Amino acid sequence: MKLRVIKCRPANLLFFFALAYFISFIIPSGQFARALPVTCRIDRISPQNRALAVSCSATLPAEKFELSFADQFAGVDRLSERVYGLKIKDDAGAILPPEIRGDGSYHFALNSRRWITIDYEMRLARSLDPSQFALVSSLGNEAGFLMLGDLLPRLRRDQTPDEDGDAPVNKIRLRIAAPPAWRIATTEKRDAEFFEIGDPRRAVFFLGRLREKTADVGATNLRMAIAGDWGFADDDVFKLARAIAQEQSAMVGGGRAADSLITLAPFPQPLMGLRSSGVTVGRTSALMLNPNNDASATFDHYRRHLAHEMFHFYLPNAFRVRENFDWFWEGAARYVALVTLARLQLISLREYLDAIGAEYEAYWFNPRRNQVSLITASPEKFSSAASYDLIYRKGMLVAALYDLELRWQSRGKLNLADVIRSLYQKYATGGREIGNREVLDEMRGAGDFSRQLRDDVESMREIDLNERISRYGLVMEWVATVRGRARLKTAAKLSARQQALLSDLMKRPGL
Repeated sequence: MKLRVIKCRPANLLFFFALAYFISFIIPSGQFARALPVTCRIDRISPQNRALAVSCSATLPAEKFELSFADQFAGVDRLSERVYGLKIKDDAGAILPPEIRGDGSYHFALNSRRWITIDYEMRLARSLDPSQFALVSSLGNEAGFLMLGDLLPRLRRDQTPDEDGDAPVNKIRLRIAAPPAWRIATTEKRDAEFFEIGDPRRAVFFLGRLREKTADVGATNLRMAIAGDWGFADDDVFKLARAIAQEQSAMVGGGRAADSLITLAPFPQPLMGLRSSGVTVGRTSALMLNPNNDASATFDHYRRHLAHEMFHFYLPNAFRVRENFDWFWEGAARYVALVTLARLQLISLREYLDAIGAEYEAYWFNPRRNQVSLITASPEKFSSAASYDLIYRKGMLVAALYDLELRWQSRGKLNLADVIRSLYQKYATGGREIGNREVLDEMRGAGDFSRQLRDDVESMREIDLNERISRYGLVMEWVATVRGRARLKTAAKLSARQQALLSDLMKRPGL
């Protein structure tokens, strides 16, 4: 991953490493990174032009420094090309002239003056793949998302060589001048006119003509903000979000005290067809929706995506992640979203089975299904559309098959939610690091799963769905369409054990 780096002498490039639901940097340690505060202002926000202005200032404790802008995040590249008219001035108002070198970086020399200002314009009108819009900062006529991780520059001492580490980033004092009639929703703390931001990588601001509501869900203060006009009522969204929050909190055994924000906004530019894009950063879920002419189908689509994003509050965002295991945190979150709606009795067994069939169909037609394991594919998910799709689709399918088998082996006493609760209590609550080994060990420990996890997660063995689901009283058939559609249904005759398993899928434990 690349950064456009502005610096005064040669240094190794910083690398901007990003995941779908949070952002982390590999940065140098040292007093400079810990101590340097930066004051910024975002203004001249133009929804029509999809642009805004940024001005930052800082006192530098060193004569040599560098600035960097994120160039790639979550498969979205060339982000630094959105920066226009960059000017760095000293406290006398003199512009520091850049030296542009062959690697594309900008180099500046400081005189004895240590106070600098940084001014530039961010133009956010670039077209993206629809799935990518919520991943980076955007502006539309109704609303905008400001992700400080890709908007603000990174300021640090110029050091050679770079030292890998997890040192804190610049602390930011931020003022935002919203357009007339626009409001701001965020989980960041505000002190008078400034937001005080300890970690800009996790800071998200939702701006627009917002309608808002708050609710206490256990230890969580849930804030909901909506922009745009929809074919369903705001209260339907608020009730749904609260119900999902209550159910998922119960799944993990009760979350820690936190402020959470869920959002709903139109895409920043017109699109065709029913689709959505979302990301969960820290405790903020940013979700965009493009409806079709069927309000009921639109809401059904939205609620499943919302349940997925909200579970990222817990997995992986509450954990200390040692390595990439997207196959689980995306696949399991995708499946947990389905189970959440089933436990709330918002979907039927037919809808549950159709969802599993759709995942298998996508998996079966994926050209990489027998070329790479889920373990291997996870760190490479942005390398190709096939790898990305495999993580989500096969990951969700594997979670479903594990859940069904665990229910079968335990005769309904355990399910995937119990395993996730155990992981949450051991690692998230305890602050311990987690990676593939810990997840797989926990899954194996719930029953006889060594072979299943080896075949489905660690190897490239193909999944024969019909063979795998027959013991649960389910069959899969291919329906004749242009490509072929995988459809699951219950067997003509079910045993009492099979009937109990399928019945338990559609209700909350203990009911």
